[in-house]
Amino acid sequence: MGKPLLGYWDLRGLAEPIRYLLHYVKVDFEDKRYQFTQDGWQKDKFALGLDFPNLPYYMEGDVKLTQSTAILRHLARKHGLDDFENAKAEFIKNIPAQLKLWEKFIGDHKFLTGDNLTYVDFIAYDVFDFYRLFHEGILSEFPILEDYQARIRSLPQLQEYLKSSTYKRWPIFGPIAKFGGAGDAPKHLGEYD
Repeated sequence: MGKPLLGYWDLRGLAEPIRYLLHYVKVDFEDKRYQFTQDGWQKDKFALGLDFPNLPYYMEGDVKLTQSTAILRHLARKHGLDDFENAKAEFIKNIPAQLKLWEKFIGDHKFLTGDNLTYVDFIAYDVFDFYRLFHEGILSEFPILEDYQARIRSLPQLQEYLKSSTYKRWPIFGPIAKFGGAGDAPKHLGEYD
């Protein structure tokens, strides 16, 4: 396997934080810098085997990524620079303030925009369920949200799906996610059964 390859314009831009990280962890990589000419990036763009050719790109073995944040997050996870536990603690600390705002917003309505269900309710239901799985008991301090979740979950039109084998409670995300991925499901996963 050859050196990892980072491709970007011959300037700092979106690739510079990636370069900092790679140098910090002492990765020996090729820093491919493109000039603003027709025979540079345009020549390589579709020959690299990238699903969505764009700059910056990062390639290492079977890993082929574009988008600066995706590259940084991948490298941070790989080299232990993502500080998941502190980020998780900070996230959990901030959830109640956000949920309090949602309770106020819902008030005495059945759904987010009043008494009629909209697609936004399905998004909110899933986000609140994610919070519930991320931190056990988080919704117990918010009875309006607990009732809201129960209302969505008990919709007759959803019952068949929620009880079917095609409904996935776990995993939530892909296998590389620090939470909701391939790891063990939370013990309280089935508390709605």
